[in-house]
Amino acid sequence: MSEEEEDFTEALRSSLLTISPPDTPSLLRAGVRNGRRRRRRRAVALGVSGAAVLALVGLGATAVPGLLSDGRGTARTTPGTSAPTSPSATPRPTFTGALPAAQALARLTALLPAGLTSSTPPGSGHSGQLWVDDGQGKSLLEVHVSRQTSTTELRQHVFADVKPSPQGTLIQSRQSPEGHQTVNVLNPDGLYITLMTWQSPTQNGPSTRPTPLLPLTQLRTMATSPKWR
Repeated sequence: MSEEEEDFTEALRSSLLTISPPDTPSLLRAGVRNGRRRRRRRAVALGVSGAAVLALVGLGATAVPGLLSDGRGTARTTPGTSAPTSPSATPRPTFTGALPAAQALARLTALLPAGLTSSTPPGSGHSGQLWVDDGQGKSLLEVHVSRQTSTTELRQHVFADVKPSPQGTLIQSRQSPEGHQTVNVLNPDGLYITLMTWQSPTQNGPSTRPTPLLPLTQLRTMATSPKWR
């Protein structure tokens, strides 16, 4: 062996002696710990996946939010049911409080049977009064329309013995021996209509007609008309 080769061999031997041998037990313990952590993570992942599958099976067609493949949540729906819909809009009242006399008279005139003439008594523009004539003498009609916020008093006094209709409307009507007629109607929403007729042009005057201008049934039909809304 030449001198150069001996020097190289000696240098290589010295380098090997300076390298510390690996800590084999420590490496082994670290590997075991890493393996256990991986198994635990795998077990947790499998548990979550299994629970999701069981949830889908138990709920049938029910969609579980957040479990779609693209990460989007879904609203729950049950087979045989549809999504909730908003309740149908309730018509708004066209007025509150008392309906002005001019408007009430306009609606009353529109409800009068054909063949009658009407006119407004002098000085009664704000009282809801109307003269109606069928050619056999004038009759005084009076109308009052309001929307009541509380109907307790009306129910206790005006409609005390009245049975409501299937729709919840209360109708009270009466006719005096002198031919004076009154119809009161109270709707479930508080709409209150009163129609009155006399067999004369005035409330306190003697009868100028042999019979009422309108049958009581006709007056009831007018008082229950939806035109008052």
